[in-house]
Amino acid sequence: MSLTWMETGGGPLIVVPRTELSHWSGTEGDYDRACEVMDLVGVLELPDGGEALILGDEPLSTACLPAHRVLVRWCYAESEVGVADIILAGLPTAEWDEGPVLRTTGELVIFDAAYSGTEVGTLADSAVLELGAGRYRVDSASIEPEQLTSFRVHRFVELD
Repeated sequence: MSLTWMETGGGPLIVVPRTELSHWSGTEGDYDRACEVMDLVGVLELPDGGEALILGDEPLSTACLPAHRVLVRWCYAESEVGVADIILAGLPTAEWDEGPVLRTTGELVIFDAAYSGTEVGTLADSAVLELGAGRYRVDSASIEPEQLTSFRVHRFVELD
């Protein structure tokens, strides 16, 4: 299985419920709030009361493993060959840190936080993670099978 990696222009990625995209203004207002998130992940309230997840810390290349409700962030590795297998092998034994809770209306869209939600699909590349409506805790772990390979992973754990 190969993964499709998303990049940013240097800032964080944001994860927004599709129904809330129009409430994210990017560099026209919300981007500075996203850049203030220094944790691995953080939740920001949107103007209409919805929520968005910020992938903070570093602007790492990110991919989705939708069947496992996992986001994979590339810290370092020599090659992209076999990355999905490395992640899948590491998930069962990963040491998870509990993270913030995100409320969503369903499908999540992941994109560069510098763009507004209305630019997704035209100016901004995006990825989709299918989830049902509800509350999800976003846990984080590192998968480091060897000295020269490290990935950060975030899983969505359904609470409702």
